[in-house]
This record gives sequence, structure tokens and C-alpha cells, in this order.
Amino acid sequence: MSRRCFTPCIALSLVMLLVAGCERRSEGMSLRVDGQALTLPNRAVLSGLDFTLHERAVEDGALQAEAVIAQAESDEMGQFSVEFPRRSSFSLRWMAEADRHFPASGTLDPDDLYPNEPYPLELGMYPVCTLHVNLASVAPEDSTDRLQFNLGEDFDCACCPTDPIVLEGVGADSSWSCLMYGDHWMTWGGDLEVALIGQPDGLFVDSVFCPAFGTAALNLTW
Repeated sequence: MSRRCFTPCIALSLVMLLVAGCERRSEGMSLRVDGQALTLPNRAVLSGLDFTLHERAVEDGALQAEAVIAQAESDEMGQFSVEFPRRSSFSLRWMAEADRHFPASGTLDPDDLYPNEPYPLELGMYPVCTLHVNLASVAPEDSTDRLQFNLGEDFDCACCPTDPIVLEGVGADSSWSCLMYGDHWMTWGGDLEVALIGQPDGLFVDSVFCPAFGTAALNLTW
């Protein structure tokens, strides 16, 4: 009797072992990113940041189109977390947006992410400041007066242009507003030529501070 039950019992045990093994292999097959959002340069915690993770995966030997696989919002401590299934990732790209901050983006190396090991990600976001530039020629003036002016800081964003502009003659003026990193200095330079003796001319270099979430004005007359 026991001999007849031997083979079925072994088969049943093998099936149970296979099921248990499959369950163990399926456990932990997700990846996690734990993030900390900060406002730069003072590294203040940043709440309300929207984080999105995009993936291009390989399925059945074919590279798939990029798709959003995880989203999160930072809490009052600036912390956020996303979890997503582990796949054959070709690329991972993240995007981050926050109110009154410049957007940011970057990539993650899929080979750096492991199951059951949260990947730490620090996201520093630059605050926005609006710079108002006002240039104007005032009396006494001459038709040969000439100013070449440019802003000096080329921030990594859709920010204030640094291309030189040239203003010449009587009544020359130019005004514009642009965005720059808040809590940073904007350098500027001017090369001034004036006809009237005694008027200041030559090369001028200076800077103006633009506070985070605020405005600054650069007013220059000659």
C-alpha cells in the first residue's frame, strides 16, 4: 500500500515545490525609487513636486515605445516614492515639475536598480526669478554714441539671453524681462563709446542679485 502511494506522493511534492519556487521567483520583482526634492541653492525641502518616470522596454526582442510607468508627488518633507515592475528596460527617463521652479529632467541607469533595494534620488530644483532690464540713452546725447551690452550668466534653462545687443545714436533704448535662477547673481557687461568729453565710457562689468520667487531690475543709462 505504501509502495503504491510512493510515486504519486513524490509527484505531488514536486508540484508543490515548483509552485513554491515560482512564488519565490516572482517575489521582489519590482523596483523602487525613493526621492528627495529640494530647492536650490539653499537645499530647502520642496513639497508638491510632480515626478514622472518614463521607460523604454524590450519585449519579445522588440524595443517598445516610451511609456509612463510611475508618477508621484513630494510630501511636506519633500519626499516621494515610486514602485514599478521590473522589466528588460532599455532606458529610464524622469521629469520633474514644481510651481515657481524651472522644470528638470534626467535619466537613470537600469543596471543600477535592484529588487528590494530602493534607489535614492535627490532632485534639486532651481527657483524662478524675473529680471527686468532697462537700457536708455539720455541727454546729453550724440548720434555717434554707441553701447554694446550683454548679460553674462548662461543658465541651463530657457533663461535670459546672453547674446550682445548694440544700441546707437540719440534716443537709443531697449527693455525686456526674462527668467533666471533665483537666489543667484546675474553678471552683465557694457562697452560704451560716447562723443561728449567728460562722460564716462569704456568697459563696465557688474552684477545684480535676483531673489528666489522674486524680481530684480537692471537700469542702465548713458
